[in-house]
Formats: sequence, C-alpha cells, structure tokens
Amino acid sequence: MARDRFGALVLALCLALAWSVHTPTQGRPDEGQTPRGATPVGASVCASCHHDVHDEWKSGRHSKMIQPANPASVKGDFSKTRITLRGQRFQLRVADGAYFITESNITGTPREHRVEYTLGSRRIQHYLTTIDKGRIIVLTPSWDVQRGEWFDNMEIVRPDEDDRTPVQQWNKNCVGCHVSQQDNHYTPATKTYGTAWADFGTSCERCHGPGSAHVDKYRNGARPGGDRAIVRPTRLDPKRGSMVCAQCHSLRDVIGPGFAAGADYFDYFQPVLEYAPRKESDPTYWVDGRPRRFSNDAMGLWQSECFLRGGATCTSCHRDPHLPDVDKNPQLAASSNALCTGCHTAIGAAVTSHTRHLAGSPGSACVECHMPRTVLSIKARIRDHSMSLPAPENTERFAIPNACNECHADKKPSWAVDALAKWWPNGRRTKLVARAEAFTGGRAGRPEALERLLALAADPSAGPLVSANAIGYLPNYADTRALDALVSAAKAPHPAIRSAALSGLGVAKGGDAVRRTTLLAALDDPVRAVRMAALTGMINLGGGPPEGEDARRFHKASLEFAARARPHEDDAAIQRDLGVVQMLAGDFDPAGDALQIAMGLEADRPTVRFLLGMVRFGQRRLDEAQTLFKQVPASDPYYAAAQAQLKKLQP
Repeated sequence: MARDRFGALVLALCLALAWSVHTPTQGRPDEGQTPRGATPVGASVCASCHHDVHDEWKSGRHSKMIQPANPASVKGDFSKTRITLRGQRFQLRVADGAYFITESNITGTPREHRVEYTLGSRRIQHYLTTIDKGRIIVLTPSWDVQRGEWFDNMEIVRPDEDDRTPVQQWNKNCVGCHVSQQDNHYTPATKTYGTAWADFGTSCERCHGPGSAHVDKYRNGARPGGDRAIVRPTRLDPKRGSMVCAQCHSLRDVIGPGFAAGADYFDYFQPVLEYAPRKESDPTYWVDGRPRRFSNDAMGLWQSECFLRGGATCTSCHRDPHLPDVDKNPQLAASSNALCTGCHTAIGAAVTSHTRHLAGSPGSACVECHMPRTVLSIKARIRDHSMSLPAPENTERFAIPNACNECHADKKPSWAVDALAKWWPNGRRTKLVARAEAFTGGRAGRPEALERLLALAADPSAGPLVSANAIGYLPNYADTRALDALVSAAKAPHPAIRSAALSGLGVAKGGDAVRRTTLLAALDDPVRAVRMAALTGMINLGGGPPEGEDARRFHKASLEFAARARPHEDDAAIQRDLGVVQMLAGDFDPAGDALQIAMGLEADRPTVRFLLGMVRFGQRRLDEAQTLFKQVPASDPYYAAAQAQLKKLQP
C-alpha cells in the first residue's frame, strides 16, 4: 500500500507508542558451518551407520527429554491410586501398559486423561496429554524422581510463566528443546494445533546440523576423512562450540527459528541478562549477574575466566555429549580435580597450599569452592558454571550464597569474610562485590551506582556479558555520561553489548537526535540480534517516520521481525507487536491480520483495539475504525487518543 497521507498519519502516531517487545526474527542457517542446502534426515538414519554412538545417546538424558509414556519410561508410582496435592484430589491408574490421571482443576469436573508422553527422567518427571484443539498440556501431578514422591507441577513453574494459568501448555510455552524439528502447525482461524516433530529428545542434528549432505557423501562411497559435510562441535572454536549447547542451555529470547550447529547464537537468540525485568520472589540471576535459575549454564560459562581467558568450552569438561549425565562421567566427580589442574598446573602441584584444607577433603575439591551448588534447579541445586570465587561479603549484603558457608553451614558469613581477608587480602572476589553493588544500585536508580556501572561498561576484563548488563542499567540515569556511554557501546565489538546499548537508547533520557542517528545506523548491523534491538529502540524512541535510505533499512528490519513472528500466531503479545511493526512499514493489510489475531486470542488486551482502529483508518475502512475506537475502554492507555480519533471521524 502506498505511503499516502493516511499512512503518514498512522506512522507518525505509532512511532510514539510504547512497545512491549517479548522476542524479536527469522533467518538463514550459518552457511559457514552447515553445508549449503543440507536438510535434516532424522536420528534413525544416523543410527544406520553410527550404531554405538546412537545406543550411547539413547542411554543418556538428551534422548529422554520427551518420551512416549510406557512402562519403560514412566517413573512415577501409579500404584497410589488416589493422591492429594495442594488440596486437589487426583486419581491414578494403569491399564494394559497405559497410564491415566483424572483431574478436575481444568474444567471443574472430573476428567480422565491418558498420559501420552513423559517429560524428564533424572530429577523430575512430568506427564503430558493432549486436550481440546490439539493443546498438549502438563498434567498437575508430577513425580520427584530423587525423593520418590508426587508433587504439584505449579510448585516449580518457571518465574516467567503466568501463575494464573491452572496448567502449562507445553506446545506453546516450552517449544524448542525437548524434541527435535518441532512444528506446531497452528491454525489461527480455528485456534488449533497439529504439533509434530521428527525425533524425541535432543537428537543428532541439533548438535551436528542437518545431515543430508553427510549421508549423501558416504552413501556414494566416500572414504572417511576430509570434509565430512557435517558439523563436529568439538572442532569448533570455543565461542561457536559453546553456542551449540547454548541454543538450549541459556535464558534467551528467540529472534529466529532454524538455528543450526556452527551458526552464530546472536543471529538466532538474544540473551536475557540480569538487568531485565524480573520476578522479585524468584529472580533468574543473583544480583552480581551470575545465574540463579537452572538451564542457564552457558550464561555462567560465558562469564567465566576459564572461557574468556582460557578458551574452555562445554566439551572441555563434558567430553562426551552423547552421555551428558554427570553421574555417569567419572571425570566430573567432585573428588576429581584433574580437569581443572590440567590447566592450573601450579595449583595442582600444591593443592593444599592453595585451598588451606586437607588433601582429599571437600575443601580441596576445585568444584566445591569454584562451582558450588548455588543454581536453583527443579527441586534441586546444581553447580554454578561461572566458576568464580567465594565472596561471603555478597552473602552478608545481598544474600548471594558463597562456597564457604555452603560447606560450613554452622558458621556466619562474617566468619568466612574474616578467613578470606587473612588468606586472600584484596583478592579477586572484590570484583564480584563491585558488580553486586553496581547492579543493585542500578536497578534502584541510585546516583552513586552510575560511576560503578560506567566503569564496568568500559572494562574489557569484565567480559562482554557483565559489561552488557551494566549498560542495560544506564537508561535509568538522566546524565550525559550515561548517554555517551550508550552511544559508544552501540559500536562495541560484541553483539550482546551493542544490543543492550541500542535497546537502552530507545528509552534513555535526552539526546533524541544522537539516539535516533545511532539507532538508524544500527539497522544495518551484520548481526540480527543487534538489528532487532535497533528496531525496537527506534519504536520506543518515537518521532517521525524514517525517510530515504533510513526508511529502506527500517523496512528491511521490519520484514525480519515479521518473519520471526509468523510462527507464533498463538501468542497475542507477539502478534500485537507484529501488527505495530507492519503498520510502521506501511503494510496495513498484514498489520490488520496480525492485530485481528491478537484480538481474537485476547479480546481485552490493552492497545490492540486502538491499533487495529488505526490500521483500518489507514486502509480507509473508516466505519470499522470508528467502531473500534468506540470500543477502546477508559482503562486503555490510548483511550484519549481513541477519543481524539473519533472526533476527527465525526462528519
């Protein structure tokens, strides 16, 4: 549709709207690692040649994320035919090898469901079934494998889930890592799912890339050696190698489906860091920036000195990813220091001088001090992969657990502070204290924290994720130094830093001209995560529509966002945001479709009726626009704008 005066009105208005972006795009696989044109073949084809590796993978946890429910996979005690969880009663039964759970919390009346799939096998096991319209849900009773007891799944719902939802919908909220090559086949018109996948669990091609080129090569009689036409993660550099694992083991927003092994993580994902909005009762990170919640190991590793200075990657320790179970890998036992002392040879030669603990005791085990169990998993605690230092000062001030008091639980943190002050005066733990001070102060907008944040933002030794997190707090300050730092960081070498800076420039205070110039320039950034941050920053900044070459860049980035959002037609928030982006690009017809989908999913979602009214206005469907503006409730943020538009439409 031509950008006529109606379009200009829509653009000028909507560029001033606040935008609630959840996830930003879609893109091509990284052709530098995955052979051009390669397509998935499925684990069974891989197994036809790689029998032993396939059998080993089948015995490990990666293959057992989702399994068909049968006597071999179900771990829960279904002999307990009646259980009560958080005041709700459930019935369990087994018949002819099938498992059934009866509940009444979904519809209010008792209904029996056949358990179709199990989710998890080591610590926790959930039970999945399909209900109306193809929705695959997690049934309330879940089994604690370690404790041998039933519990209510809502006890462990991730903090970013909606607590008002009585059940979790797996094929909406948990897409990505439990199965391979998943496609929900969602139909907006009927609000139905036809979810299908190629392989259960995290299968071969999630880590090795699409296998068709590899299969074709060796089916044609090629001898081993040379270019194998497949990705081998252990032969990637530490950055790209760890990105293979980070596709699942990181807290991230998906900005483009289709990640393949060897690709750049930041072309498909945007990491969620500590500065992001959080649920105070169960935050994802400790306030020093280290992971607090599980499934975020890559964010810990990427902060570690082992990765930043030593080039360690996931497979440096987890040497056989086909068998990732820690308890089945002797080299990962707490009693074994060999993995650490292989690099830290001087310490290995004099362990007790370094630890001040007896040889062979837990205090002389590297992981007990540098990888304590301070990450909260599902009814369990797992090791911190940032491989940092005990900082009992942060326990005293910020309630961050430290390795010393994890072992010496009968002692106060002040005891550990005094001990470390004698052993390691002015030690490197002061960096962790400085980070906690800066990030806590930054979240509260305390003036004294600005200098600390600026120092971390400019410190290369802090690592890119720590610097990016500091930059994420700078928009809280109406200070030219904060603005200057954001503009400078928008050109930093690392995409996480650039993304944080550009997102921040969208909501920073003052300097509208330099903010706009910086954001528009970044729409051509070579990394998709940065382009999407620039796009959202532009929308949050507001102002008039881009012109000339800037308009071309904006439209191109808008198409990327649209491509990413289309597979999420079951998400009202994403469809609302897609409608805004397409409206800004002057694409009113698809914008109207997206906003109509959003309104169909959540009829009372704020701003949607107003935005759809503006689209209909841009399409010259004035009667529909008028009706929509009249339906905008007084509680809507744009009620006044809707009333103003109604006055303009009056004859």
